[in-house]
Amino acid sequence: MSVPGRRPDGASHGAGRAVVLGAGAGAAAGLAGVAALRARRRRGELAPGAPGRPEHAGELALPEGARHLDVPVRDGGSIHVVEHGAGPPILLVHGITLQAAVWAGQLRDLGPRHRMIALDVRGHGASVPGGAGLTIAAVADDIADVLEAFDLRSVTVAGHSMGGMALLRFLRRHARVVAERVGALAVVSSSGGLDLPFGSGGRLVPRAAELAVAGHRRIDRPGSVLLPGGAAGERLARMAFGQRPAPEAVRRTLDLSREMAPASFVAFLPELARFDEKAPFDPPGVPSVVVVGDRDRLTPPRYGAAVARSLPGSRLVVWRGAGHMLMYERREGLDWLLDELSGAAAGGRDLAADPR
Repeated sequence: MSVPGRRPDGASHGAGRAVVLGAGAGAAAGLAGVAALRARRRRGELAPGAPGRPEHAGELALPEGARHLDVPVRDGGSIHVVEHGAGPPILLVHGITLQAAVWAGQLRDLGPRHRMIALDVRGHGASVPGGAGLTIAAVADDIADVLEAFDLRSVTVAGHSMGGMALLRFLRRHARVVAERVGALAVVSSSGGLDLPFGSGGRLVPRAAELAVAGHRRIDRPGSVLLPGGAAGERLARMAFGQRPAPEAVRRTLDLSREMAPASFVAFLPELARFDEKAPFDPPGVPSVVVVGDRDRLTPPRYGAAVARSLPGSRLVVWRGAGHMLMYERREGLDWLLDELSGAAAGGRDLAADPR
């Protein structure tokens, strides 16, 4: 649990060419993912934590009394939002294959003094994309729409993994909304662009798009899952963690990932491959922190360092021994940083000089 004013241990601080799919293949992959997700919604296969579904038990469950809302967005879709607590607002955006429920610890810990809002990214959980399909730009627009729908001011926005990429795209696309509503930023285990191990002639992403277009009904048939269950699935989920993860956190990560429609996952692959927000941003004018674990295999510390360089005035925090899933692996530390950022956003205190 978070302790106000207590500094978490184990942190240090400091300040390639993407594959590009043809527009037709990328659009087709996105449409396949949207169709698959809508089919799952019609079949009633809602995400954990959504109304009508049993929630994971224990400390990794969403807090009792959390509110579930569906927010209409500009392209005709809807974004499912979980809200808990009252006070200065914090908006949480998860990464690919996860859901709002991955932030359950932060909702529990910070809800007593913050208005916590976590969304299901389109293509995940109970959110339903509209005409813009499954793109990172559309996720960035969803962030803007949720901020305006809730009329949030001086809000702290945190994005994890692909959610952090969407947060960077949001900064680029929605300068007015940022200036009017955002008070602080946290980019967690993320990247401004991936250094993929193949060039523009590589076949991995094009083949994934072909699978989504030609076979999405097969890979997303009722009962199909993205990852295997049992020990095999846990070994795969374990790769997202650093040293000595809690077994229940690994299992929870696997459970959430198994809820994602496989075709929706495939639809996001070209987006991840060609994502590029490495160019310097204008100073955001708000406190910002980039956070990464030094054992992160998915977005290693060099990615976080590059993001910190692109965000003038941001601070880089590296947690020793931690992997990609910092909301689980460094729960107290992330609570502390979000609380500090929120205090700075509200103008009540300066961001601590040393976040260890």
